[in-house]
Amino acid sequence: MRPSNILTPLAALLLATTLGGCISIHDPDTNNPTPTTPTTGRQTATDPVPVNERGGAIPAVARTAQSTLAPDAASSTPQAALERYGTLWCNWTAATVIARQRQLASISLGQARAEALAAAASLAADSTLASSQVANSGQVVAITPALADTAAGDWVVVTREQTTGQGDYQGLPATLHVTYAQLTHTPDGWIVTVWAAQS
Repeated sequence: MRPSNILTPLAALLLATTLGGCISIHDPDTNNPTPTTPTTGRQTATDPVPVNERGGAIPAVARTAQSTLAPDAASSTPQAALERYGTLWCNWTAATVIARQRQLASISLGQARAEALAAAASLAADSTLASSQVANSGQVVAITPALADTAAGDWVVVTREQTTGQGDYQGLPATLHVTYAQLTHTPDGWIVTVWAAQS
């Protein structure tokens, strides 16, 4: 099993936890007009949400960082965008995987970007990849529109990948992997918005 597949549930959990902290819940049946949190700029033990994020607000700097793309992020065709993303996705070493995830985030939007950023954060604490000298190499072997709902930009990408390393990663055979993807068209070109490995 690829380390990237192992980390997908962890990345989703990290994303859900992060997003869960930004949601403000209000009970409409509460008739108490008194605020339950202090109005000072200091955070207290009973108020875990930073002052600048209360009420679901994301600071302007963070909001800009979440939607800023690398200057060359867009591709001229959907196939070119998917081939570029897929090639970057499946070629990494233990030493480069965090930088590679950040690079993927810089050329994507939406769910694809969120998962790449979450993976980069979780991989920073993973010592197994480095100690086992894990590396992954591969190539995109097929890109096709999904048979259903192609108007929404649904695509299927197949990659052939080889994972190498020490211990459990030694001698693994090359395998085919299927990924579901979506894109959006911007004024500069096509951008990957969903990259969901299926196998």
